[in-house]
Amino acid sequence: MKLIKLEKHNRVQVIQEAIEVLKNGGTIVYPTETSYGLGCDFYNKKAVSRIYQIKKRDKKNPLPVIIPDLVSATYLVDFFSAAERLASKHWPGPLTLVLPFKYCKWQGHCDDYLALRISGHPLAMDLACSFGHPIVATSANISSQGDAYDPKKIQEQFADQDFQPDLIIDAGVLPLRPPSTIVKFFSDGRSEVLRQGQIKIKT
Repeated sequence: MKLIKLEKHNRVQVIQEAIEVLKNGGTIVYPTETSYGLGCDFYNKKAVSRIYQIKKRDKKNPLPVIIPDLVSATYLVDFFSAAERLASKHWPGPLTLVLPFKYCKWQGHCDDYLALRISGHPLAMDLACSFGHPIVATSANISSQGDAYDPKKIQEQFADQDFQPDLIIDAGVLPLRPPSTIVKFFSDGRSEVLRQGQIKIKT
């Protein structure tokens, strides 16, 4: 488990190192517009399995992802007009949309839906754009623990665990912001707010 501090002068190097870890099937902790996220290459089954081990998360709970743009999202999920309107208004930002996943049999995804967003954090956005694949974006903590805002505490939390992230990007202590708002769109077009977060949505 390596910790690298993000500075003004080393931003490109940090992104390059994180992408190298992702390409090699590793896991990273990185800042988002809500809290720190734990991620890997969504297309790498072994890496995704590792995320579940690190978090001690039930594999019945699918993992959300960040993507670079709306076009990338349309490759992965079926968009409804109402979902597109929300995305156009709130992306990039703390809004997670849960939409019918086009490739649930491929990739071993355990649900017919995929949760995704475009992150509003500059580093997370640069990672998503530079990497080219969806990046898993679950909270950087052991399941049932609170969201993580301090990279040093994240390091301490995983220090004695059998499974650990490969790289932690230390962007400092993040502001204590609520998690993303989650809105699910069902195959029949119905929608439901699963969690009210920073963005307040009425359905």
